[in-house]
Amino acid sequence: MHWRWLVVALTLLSVSCAHSKRAPETELPKYEHVFQKPLAEALAATRQLLEERGYAFEDTEDPNQLVTTWSEPDRAGTRNTTYSRYLVTGIQVAPRQSVVRIFRMTQQTTGNDVEWKKLWWKTYLERWEREASPFAKDVDFDQDDAATKRLSMLRGAQHGTRDLDLEQALTLRLESAPSVEVIAGNVTEEKRPAPVRAPEFYLERWSEEAPVEGPCTTPVRGLPELLHPGLTLLIGEQLGTNEVPDVVGHVVCQAAQSGLAMALGLSIPNTEQARVDRYLASPGAPADQDALLEGRFWTRTYQDGRSSRAVMDLIDRARALRAAGLRVTVVAYDTDMMNGSERDAALAQVWTKRRAAKPDEVQVVLAGNTHTQMQKGTQWDPAFTPMAHLMKEDRSLVVLEMSYAQGTRWGCDLDRNSKLVCGLVGATPAPQVAARAGLSPYIQLRETSVSEGLQGLLYVGQLTPSLPALLGPRMAPPTDPGRAPQAPGRNRPFTGGIF
Repeated sequence: MHWRWLVVALTLLSVSCAHSKRAPETELPKYEHVFQKPLAEALAATRQLLEERGYAFEDTEDPNQLVTTWSEPDRAGTRNTTYSRYLVTGIQVAPRQSVVRIFRMTQQTTGNDVEWKKLWWKTYLERWEREASPFAKDVDFDQDDAATKRLSMLRGAQHGTRDLDLEQALTLRLESAPSVEVIAGNVTEEKRPAPVRAPEFYLERWSEEAPVEGPCTTPVRGLPELLHPGLTLLIGEQLGTNEVPDVVGHVVCQAAQSGLAMALGLSIPNTEQARVDRYLASPGAPADQDALLEGRFWTRTYQDGRSSRAVMDLIDRARALRAAGLRVTVVAYDTDMMNGSERDAALAQVWTKRRAAKPDEVQVVLAGNTHTQMQKGTQWDPAFTPMAHLMKEDRSLVVLEMSYAQGTRWGCDLDRNSKLVCGLVGATPAPQVAARAGLSPYIQLRETSVSEGLQGLLYVGQLTPSLPALLGPRMAPPTDPGRAPQAPGRNRPFTGGIF
């Protein structure tokens, strides 16, 4: 009969108009507790806690979620009842840090007693309902059989509130257990991933204790006068040296130790960012170093100095500073998909957007010194527009050119046949950036016009070559450094990322 469907429609309407019941403001957590546990361990403890309280679990597609089965109702007399279950969501903050949120979900089901014709039918269905779920999916409403008219199906929204009591119980379970004392014979040493290189290859900072004098051992003269929230320090370098990444590490450490949030920009393709982030969150052990170097950027046939051992060490130093509690982030801001002015426009956009999102962050950006020119044009491309020129609207921009003493570096250059050769490259400074060897690092500003912005020199010392990271701490280059194919155009320099 048609009046039955009218009742159903009115029932659905009345349920759908219900408002969610929100937890009182005083019950909401004021902050998220971060467990010093891997997420898998925290979720396993949560499952055990709920199982001990009699809850069973359903399968989930997301491994970072747990869902218990719906609770059975206390009685099925009117089929107006409330079901409940627990939803657990886990968030991995770092390899050994996690957040667990426990929600108690409720679902109300609504019956429609007026439709039942005879009392014996109602008694029969009540018995049958005790063994049935109101959440069944296969229901045929086209049949007139009363046994298939499950009007207590899912209707309305589910409601969830944080169960702070359970979260507190989980916290006590994870963080109030007795300390484990490791003595000979009561622990089995877990087999670690075997390093794929000789022991002398690996950086050793991860195994060293923090120095007594603190993480920053070499101050950079002139830096404190420049430091302020929102500073953008753009440093132009000759690629492939030991000295520039070392001094930039001092700059980052000194700025971060002053309490400022730091972003270190490295000329690494942004496709490597996830790998860099994983390394920053790791202990920095040999297996972690192997994982960092698996990316294509580090294994290219022709390496131009951006993937040097010194750059790898600078990333590791940033990891150590983070472990010491300093606010340091590494940004892989380059791209390997563009060349020339198009590439520099993309690089400038990275920092323009980041500055808009993080106005108080101090940004130290390391780049090849062609990208840090304030004026347009180069000898090989008069129309070239460098990154620094596109960023000059930033009033807090300071551009520093590298000042150094004559030495050598690792890099790529074109031979007389326009073929790319990578290996040791001589480094002789122009008079305006030349300085004698043996001085401590310093920043010296120089007078410029208003349109040129604030510029200066960063003294790094006498240059020595830093070889590709995959070669390890070698003091000499390989006998066959490798040669690249013919450059496009006999008299035109190769533009595939030399500068």
